[in-house]
Amino acid sequence: SINSGDAIVLFGQNGSGKTTLFKTILRIIPPLQGNIIYNSDPPQRFGYVPQSQSLDEIYPFTALDIVLMGTFGQIKPFSFTPAKSRILAKQCLMDVGMLESKRKLFSELSGGQKQRVLIARALATNPNILLLDEPVAGIDVDAVRMIMDIITMLHEKHRLTVMMITHEFSTIPAWVNKKIHIRNNEVVVENAE
Repeated sequence: SINSGDAIVLFGQNGSGKTTLFKTILRIIPPLQGNIIYNSDPPQRFGYVPQSQSLDEIYPFTALDIVLMGTFGQIKPFSFTPAKSRILAKQCLMDVGMLESKRKLFSELSGGQKQRVLIARALATNPNILLLDEPVAGIDVDAVRMIMDIITMLHEKHRLTVMMITHEFSTIPAWVNKKIHIRNNEVVVENAE
């Protein structure tokens, strides 16, 4: 079970089902077997940072445009982006240290900068659960440190429940209270002492 405020790391071999589990939690795909029961009032709001940072470069999205996408669930269909959504998006960019890059094209950002913008987009959904699928894969050591500091701050400041998939065991923060290892179709849960 996942409790409010938990910090969970999910790890296992490629193809073991970690991303599939995230997509099932997010209701993107149905469970292959069993059930996921959501016992929460108010209902869970998810922020999701996908494994892939790529967006088609034919669309000249800025960092701010990407973060505004996170607010679309709060906007009525066929309406303009309200000022409060722009304010929220800028605050989310500030939370991840990317406000000064709001007008830069997403395609021109470094891997670490893109990851910070995607975290800001997830924050713009106003989540109480943040799911990060390999948030530090393929970025340099300094960017890894910065991303992990941001995730730590979000967990502590915003009291977010954090679930993170990683292969980088050296990046698992001390505040993680649950480690879930998927191995040979078995799930092994290790709770912090």
